[in-house]
Amino acid sequence: MLAENKVLLVKRGRAPFAGLWSLPGGRTEGSETPRATACRELKEETGIEAQVEGVLDRVRVASCRLTVFYGRPAGGDLKAADDAESAEWVHLDQIEGRSMTEGTAELIWTAAHRLGRR
Repeated sequence: MLAENKVLLVKRGRAPFAGLWSLPGGRTEGSETPRATACRELKEETGIEAQVEGVLDRVRVASCRLTVFYGRPAGGDLKAADDAESAEWVHLDQIEGRSMTEGTAELIWTAAHRLGRR
């Protein structure tokens, strides 16, 4: 989620990605759509609700297939929960110094470029 040149990141609290920053997300449950999964995971991990506007990209990272959505905040209060140790809005200028999961920085820069944030 990008808003005002900031991206919403979570610091993972569980292995195998404990201590690394990433975009909120997770696995689909049951017959859930990828869009519903994105909204649920965002709310579970950060407390933020989203208005999803569309698909930004579909990528493979390691053994995972990711659907990357874009949207805007639609409510909620920022609070890390579920497997997120912390959750923060991070300015795009402060992305480079963070230890992130594989592919996260590239996804952020792709999103910022495509959405005209940089």
